[in-house]
Amino acid sequence: MLQTSSLGKELRKDRVGIALGNFGMNLGSAVLMTYLTFFLTDNMLISAASVSVILFVSRIIDAITDLWMGTLIDRCKSKMGKARPWLIWMAAPAVISIALCFNVPPFNETGRTIYAFITYNMVAFFYLTALYLPMNALVALVTTDMKQRLVLSQIAGFFMTLGAVFVNYFATPIMAAFGGGNRGYFMYFTLMALIGVGLMVVCFALTKERAQNEIGMVNDKKKKMKFTEGAKVVLVNKYWWNAMGIYLVTALVPACWAATAYYCIYWTNNKVDTGQLMSLLWGGITGGILIFIPISRKIGKANSAALGLCMQALGSILLWLAPSSVAMVWISTVFRSVGVGGLSGNMNAMLADVVEYGEWKTGVRTEGLIYSGASFGNKVGSGLGGAIVAALLAWGQYVPGAAVQSERAMTSIKLAFVAVPFVGTCLIILLLLMFKVEKQMPQIKADLEERRKADVK
Repeated sequence: MLQTSSLGKELRKDRVGIALGNFGMNLGSAVLMTYLTFFLTDNMLISAASVSVILFVSRIIDAITDLWMGTLIDRCKSKMGKARPWLIWMAAPAVISIALCFNVPPFNETGRTIYAFITYNMVAFFYLTALYLPMNALVALVTTDMKQRLVLSQIAGFFMTLGAVFVNYFATPIMAAFGGGNRGYFMYFTLMALIGVGLMVVCFALTKERAQNEIGMVNDKKKKMKFTEGAKVVLVNKYWWNAMGIYLVTALVPACWAATAYYCIYWTNNKVDTGQLMSLLWGGITGGILIFIPISRKIGKANSAALGLCMQALGSILLWLAPSSVAMVWISTVFRSVGVGGLSGNMNAMLADVVEYGEWKTGVRTEGLIYSGASFGNKVGSGLGGAIVAALLAWGQYVPGAAVQSERAMTSIKLAFVAVPFVGTCLIILLLLMFKVEKQMPQIKADLEERRKADVK
């Protein structure tokens, strides 16, 4: 993955920082995807219908705050950069919010529902927005070099998925070591958040935002861009809409992994451990990123991602045909995970291309709003996915902790874990085939370089 150019050597520390930061990011966020819905229904004892509303409404709120956060990043004039300072400023609130989210208060169900709504929204803002957006934007801010951005994006994707492998693999034994039950959840996820945020602080120390220098705007004295002005610029960027759609459906599919715990308990009769299965899934994505690196360089980022997602769709088909086979659960997970590698390793680089296209189209550079817009789609998709899982459980009349579920409840779990992700995968493939900006990038880069040279004169 490493380049031998002088710029590549200059970015060595940044690569390490982005690797550690993204590893840390998923130590705190991956557990939400896997365990939060199950925690709310079976530990907090909140009805599945209420959980569905909490997840959907909260994610819509979170998506809106993403746009605001993107504006804050674009307007940030700190000497530390536009994105890096937030990794320091939001560290403590992020850890506190996760600790509160996985704490079970001594309230009645109504009180627990309100508490879950408030604390989850705290996590959504402080961890999933105020830390996530700056981490993603760093790929575009560290350098404008396309090859180096692809390397940084692939490093980010690789280590983010590796973080998810780690946090899921050790979840069951470490929660048990902490006493299991509510205490196990609280202690383990708080510990993971502390370590994760600490690694993002290390990322702050090791990275440097060079893009402003490279495009000759480090001493930019223009007035700070208003949100309405930035929004107008972003809305005319057709590839921003395309990327937001990709992020929306891409988030919807893994949000359905919230059904993993239910599937392992009831469809495999506890013969498959949830943490180990999710560890394999994220491990497959990690390996897939490495597999698809040479493929993406030959056929392009979007095309290689689409090719990989065909593998993911095949995995869903196999599991649907043999839903209770323990062997097929593992086999299908390999297909469903490795195929995602082509997308996970390239998404940040694809967004960086959207940033360049936007500047070429409008003359205004808006990294924060571009990334926040994509994250907006991510949050809406995640909210939809989580809400769909909870809504299906409610439709199926799922009974928390029951030894045996009804046929309808079993069908709802299967739909959430297998069918919905398959449909989502097919939609992502269609959206990727529409992402044509990569073919224009050589001309776009050349035109932007000419403009910058003219501005200097």
